[in-house]
Amino acid sequence: MITGEMKTLLWKELLDLYRDRKTLFTSILLPLISLPLIGLMGLALIEQQTVNIAIVDLDRETYTNNLLNITLSSKWIVENLTRYLERYGYNVTIAENRDVVENPRIDLAVIVPEGFTVNASSLNSTAKIIVLRKAGVQAAARAEATIYSIIDYFSQNISDAKINALSRLLNTTIKPEALRKPVSAYTRIVGTFGQKVSPEIVYRNMFARILVLGFSFVVTPAASFVIDGIIGERERKTIELLLAAPVSPQTVIWAKLIAATILGLITALADIAGLLVYMASFSLALGVSFTLIVDPLLIGLHAITAFFTILVTISIALPFITRTRGIRSASNIVGIVTIVALIFFFTGFYVDYIKLPGDVLTPLYLIPYTHSILVIQAYILGYTLRSFLHILVLAIASIVILYIASRTVNTEKILTAQS
Repeated sequence: MITGEMKTLLWKELLDLYRDRKTLFTSILLPLISLPLIGLMGLALIEQQTVNIAIVDLDRETYTNNLLNITLSSKWIVENLTRYLERYGYNVTIAENRDVVENPRIDLAVIVPEGFTVNASSLNSTAKIIVLRKAGVQAAARAEATIYSIIDYFSQNISDAKINALSRLLNTTIKPEALRKPVSAYTRIVGTFGQKVSPEIVYRNMFARILVLGFSFVVTPAASFVIDGIIGERERKTIELLLAAPVSPQTVIWAKLIAATILGLITALADIAGLLVYMASFSLALGVSFTLIVDPLLIGLHAITAFFTILVTISIALPFITRTRGIRSASNIVGIVTIVALIFFFTGFYVDYIKLPGDVLTPLYLIPYTHSILVIQAYILGYTLRSFLHILVLAIASIVILYIASRTVNTEKILTAQS
């Protein structure tokens, strides 16, 4: 129960937070614009990045297969590759030999080897195209994927021409797909319990993983606020007035922690807002309904989980903060705690914690951040009750750790910073 003294102290801390416009503005603005800015900047820079591609025709032949009555020309391949690549915005150069790859300005080279047209039109050999990609150039990797898709398109057309020629020779109907791909497979997305789901569920799962990663942005501002609230007040010579008030040191600390947690929650809400903007642009790019990707209950779970995640983080850091002499030392110590949190949240982005073996997951339950991750992962897989249980465990853990941490607070140690 919040007493009158606690309300007074909490009001004082919230007023300090309100007056510290720089901290408040930074805590809201950074997560709000970070994800949209990352997405927009990435797209803008990709558009501006030039990829230089060289195409080398070592075959330089036009060959006719008299049996199939098919004529192929390496010049036709080169011209079409050039046209399609330029349509995608790449700079294409026609080179005389493969030594062009030694030019550092060339990011990727496409080699049409000697004998290409003969092999491509044959019934008993396969034509090869060599792609030389410079290591370490990310844009070249995207160009490589484009080249392979174009070559696959050419290959399918040549294959269709061969099969149609055989069909005429045999005077029978041959379905090209039956020869080219006699066995096929397809994937159908189903839910955890085998139920039919829409393809948008895949994007919703990705959204949930980004929410786990979003916890990384909310723990640091709250910890910084606690550091300033204790050590900053000590350095400003105002902590003595608070500790001289007719309230226990634990009440003073609780008020500061609750105010810091509220700041963290504001940061979490700003982070969600930025993420919603990012996902809205993402859904427009994919042509997917935004409402099918975003789950309001999932966002609510994220906000509640963020609140207790922040509370447990600053509760763990509290005994160290009250025993350090300066803001720099406290920041270094708190940095260790937040690094542990970041490790969990970054791994939670690509690791299914909920699928880990019991002998691995059980010890991880002792780390509160495991429950933060499992709240999101359990819900997105359909284990709603389990998700709420992890919130309950996280809430209990944060309150217990807060109580234990506040009991370690000693007025003399806060004033003198001696362990």
